Amino acid sequence: MVTVGILAGLLGLVLLLAIGTPTGLAMLISGSCGLLIVYGPDAMVMYLGTSMYREAANFVLLAIPLFVFMGALGSQGRLWERLFAWAYALVGRIGGGLGMAIVGAGAVLGAASGSSTANAAALGKVAIKESQKYGYERRTVLACIASSATIAVMIPPSITLIVYALLTETSVARLFAAGVVPGLLTAVLLIGVVAVLARMRPEGLPKGPKFSLRQQAAATGEVAPILGVIGLVIVGIYAGLYTPTEAAAVGVLGIGTLALILGRIKMPQLFAAAREAARTTGMIFLIIVGAFVFGRFMSATQIPQDFTEAVSSLPLGPYPILVILLAVYIVLGTFMDQLAIQVLTIPIVFPLIEAFGFDPYWFAIIFVKTVEIGLLTPPLGLNIYVVSGLAKVPVHEAFRGIGPFLAADFLLLTGLVAFPELSLWLPDLLLGAA
Repeated sequence: MVTVGILAGLLGLVLLLAIGTPTGLAMLISGSCGLLIVYGPDAMVMYLGTSMYREAANFVLLAIPLFVFMGALGSQGRLWERLFAWAYALVGRIGGGLGMAIVGAGAVLGAASGSSTANAAALGKVAIKESQKYGYERRTVLACIASSATIAVMIPPSITLIVYALLTETSVARLFAAGVVPGLLTAVLLIGVVAVLARMRPEGLPKGPKFSLRQQAAATGEVAPILGVIGLVIVGIYAGLYTPTEAAAVGVLGIGTLALILGRIKMPQLFAAAREAARTTGMIFLIIVGAFVFGRFMSATQIPQDFTEAVSSLPLGPYPILVILLAVYIVLGTFMDQLAIQVLTIPIVFPLIEAFGFDPYWFAIIFVKTVEIGLLTPPLGLNIYVVSGLAKVPVHEAFRGIGPFLAADFLLLTGLVAFPELSLWLPDLLLGAA
C-alpha cells in the first residue's frame, strides 16, 4: 500500500500541476489521497481535522498577514512614493540616478513589506511614470524595478525566511540577521550595474535635475517617520523587545498611523489594503496548508529519509551535490512560484543539508538567493510580469534588460556559497554563535 500511496501522491501532484491547478490546492489534494491510501480514511480525516489546523495556527505564521497588511497600508497611503522621492532627491542628478533611486527605495521598501511582488508593484507605480518623464530607456528601468524588488525576499522581514523557519524549526530572528548583509550587498551590486550601464549608454540613463540641500533635507524629513517605524520593527527584534510576530504588529500600527496622518487614507483605501492583504495571505496559507499535508504524506512514506540516504551515498562529496541542488532550484524557479518550491523541497532537502554538516542559516540564505534569481528568469519571472503589466508593455520588453542584473545576482550567489561568513557574521555578532 505504501508503494501505491507514493505513486498516487507524486503522480497526482504532477498531473494537477500540469493542468494548472493552484499549487497549494494540488498539494492538498495529492497529499490527502496519499494519506488515504497509506493510513486509511479514519487517520486521514483525523489529520485533516486536527493536526493540519494546529500546524497552520502556528504563532510564527501570524507575522505573514501582518507584514503583508503593513505593506498594503503603506501602498494605499502613498508612503512608499515618499521613499522613492527621497532616494531620487539624493542621487537623481547622477547619471543613472533614477535607477539608483529605484534600488535604494526597493531596499528600504523591502524592509517594510517582506513581499517581492508587493515591492515590485509599489515601486513600479511610481518609478515607471518618473522614468518616462526624464527619458530613461524602458527596458532597463523595468529590469531595475524587478531586480530591486527581489531584495524584499532577502532583507528582513522576509516572508520566505519566516516560512523557512517554520519548515526547519530554526530561529526567525537569526534568519533575519543572516539576510541583512546579503540583502545590502544585492543593493550595492545592483547600483553598480546601473552605474556601469549609465556610463555605457548615457543617453538611455541620463542625469536628472539637481536638488538643493534644502530640497534633500525636506525629502529626508518626510520619510523620517517611515524609516523610524521600519527601524523600530527590525531593531526591536534583535534587541529582544518583541518576537517577529509582535514586531509585525508594531509595524502595522506604526505604518497604519502614518498612512492615516500623512497619507490621509479614508475607509475605501483602508478596505482596499485589507482586501489586498487578505488575498495575498489566502494564497500563501493555501500553499502552506497544502505543504503540511503533502509533507505528512512524504514523512509517512519515508521519501525524505530515502532521498537523504541515496544522495549521501553518491561519490561526489557535499559541495558538488550542493551545487547540483542550487542548479535545480534555479531551473525550478524559471517555471514555479518560489514559495511553492520552498514548501515542496525544503522538507526533503533539509535533512540532507544537516547530514552534510552545512549550517542551516547559511543554506537558507543561498536558497533565498536562488529564489531571487527565479523571480527574474524566463519563462515565469513573476516580478517581470508584474512590472510589464504596470507599464502595459509585452513581457519580452522587460526581459530584454534583465541580463546585467541577473549576472550581478549570480556573482553574489557565488560569493555567498564561497564565503559563508557573509551570511553568518552578523547573526553571530548580534545573537551569538549558534
